[in-house]
Amino acid sequence: MGNELIQVRDLKKYYNHGAIKALDGVTVDIDRGDVMVVIGPSGSGKSTFLRSLNLLEEPTGGEIIFDGVDITKKKIRNAEGKWVKLDIDVHRQKMGMVFQHFNLFPHKTILDNMTLAPIQVKHMNKAAAEEMARSLLRRVGLEDRAAAYPIQLSGGQKQRVAIVRALMMEPEVMLFDEPTSALDPEMVGEVLDVMKELARDGMTMVVVTHEMGFAKEVGSRVLFMADGKLLEEGAPEAVFCNPQHPRLQDFLSKVLI
Repeated sequence: MGNELIQVRDLKKYYNHGAIKALDGVTVDIDRGDVMVVIGPSGSGKSTFLRSLNLLEEPTGGEIIFDGVDITKKKIRNAEGKWVKLDIDVHRQKMGMVFQHFNLFPHKTILDNMTLAPIQVKHMNKAAAEEMARSLLRRVGLEDRAAAYPIQLSGGQKQRVAIVRALMMEPEVMLFDEPTSALDPEMVGEVLDVMKELARDGMTMVVVTHEMGFAKEVGSRVLFMADGKLLEEGAPEAVFCNPQHPRLQDFLSKVLI
């Protein structure tokens, strides 16, 4: 095993007894430090692919090897060589996930939203969790909003909180499912700026997005998906400046001005 963090092998997700192939044999390696940007038309399987990485979508077939463990298996061998039940929640803790919608608890303050999981799941000391939360809020310019409630924040602020809330679990990889698509246009930049800083700091990221500028500027690799298949992948300059697949050429002609 080299620098791969996640190895996806022949991943399939079928519905209606195979009539709908949301994912149809996707194979790709995600290396540590990668900023992998997934693009493609609506309905191409991008979000299904992303949600399959932490088994929010259970694959029909294929393998997802995360940190050397095939998380699609019901049982794995432990360090002593014994077969034990796979605890997917242990692996999910290593994967931060940010959705289109922020999923903050409306009745809890921003600080409480951020410290809930580390305290309950990782048994972090409350004072240490709050100190870490304030540090992360400071990083995204929201330290003064720690005592506020989600309803008091703008969409962009809520999404920034959602990102640093995921970072509270100290994940090995961050998964972003169209994190700016529900935002007003003037709020998109502030969220992308946080994601750019994460990329500069070396965070492994998989980002499903329609923001082609972000893909070109920040992505280390770009995947193009259509009809549940991975049709092309490569460095941003290759994908955007010299697309090979006709479907990619057609897609870019519509989204690039």
